[in-house]
Amino acid sequence: MGQRASPDWLARVSGAAAAEALMRYDLATLARRARNPRRKAIVIRDIVPPAVLSTDLYRAAYLPVVTAWERHAAGIAEEYARTLSGMTTDSAEDLQARLDAASSELERLFILLDSALRDWTVRTEAWQRDKWRGAVLSATGVDLGTMLGPEDVRETLASYLAWNSDLVRDVSAQTRKRISHAVFSGLQNRTPAREVAKSIREATGLARDRSQRIASDQLSKVSSALADERRRQAGISYWKWRHSGKLHPRVRHQDRDGDIYADTAAGAGGEVDGKTVLAPPEANDLPGRQPYCGCRSQSVLVLDD
Repeated sequence: MGQRASPDWLARVSGAAAAEALMRYDLATLARRARNPRRKAIVIRDIVPPAVLSTDLYRAAYLPVVTAWERHAAGIAEEYARTLSGMTTDSAEDLQARLDAASSELERLFILLDSALRDWTVRTEAWQRDKWRGAVLSATGVDLGTMLGPEDVRETLASYLAWNSDLVRDVSAQTRKRISHAVFSGLQNRTPAREVAKSIREATGLARDRSQRIASDQLSKVSSALADERRRQAGISYWKWRHSGKLHPRVRHQDRDGDIYADTAAGAGGEVDGKTVLAPPEANDLPGRQPYCGCRSQSVLVLDD
């Protein structure tokens, strides 16, 4: 199963970004004052999120859910074996009680995990902001230190925090669903305990694998959203597509690597940095928007239209 990246969520996140991405300062003007560069366009250093932030997200918010279900799974498998051997009228109730106990524990855990998600979101924004400041300083000589702050992207951070909170709960819900199906269909079919135990282990294994993929994808998405906002807030409307280099890419994304785009169709057609400017792709096919897309947009500062 994927991320449940529903159109509603994408619209909410995109809407938050659009609301906050109005130009806050004119980087082109500041760059001319700082260095008076001769170049007509400056490609600002690409910002690649480190894998350690993905690992941090997984360990802080998703792994505790997987670990809790793995711990309860052993008891559920044992209860199934006892139930199968006895097959009393209250057998299903005993298993249901085990599942309910696990879910109750997870509900309490979610409160702590929401706090961990908040901390991770704050740290990720601070990392991205620092990298953007350094990239701009290196490219233009302009120090944006006093112009940037987390409040600039508050709504987007809140949207991604809520999205991750929803995903953490969905990982738990899907794990319970798979375990519940394994034990109750097992009772109906008198499935041997060892086979049901295997299905339960597979359910928690799927949760672990999915959680790792989600954490990686969420890092790509939040970093892409922040990069786009910082770029627009600087008055930059051109960007270069940077392919993720993943082993199994979307061919259309791979083909776009190095192409330069404008934020709007009206900005297309000219030439920037030796390339013809293209109209932007559909909103849901921008860098980092598709499920598990690791592509990025690299800012291109145009000093002379």
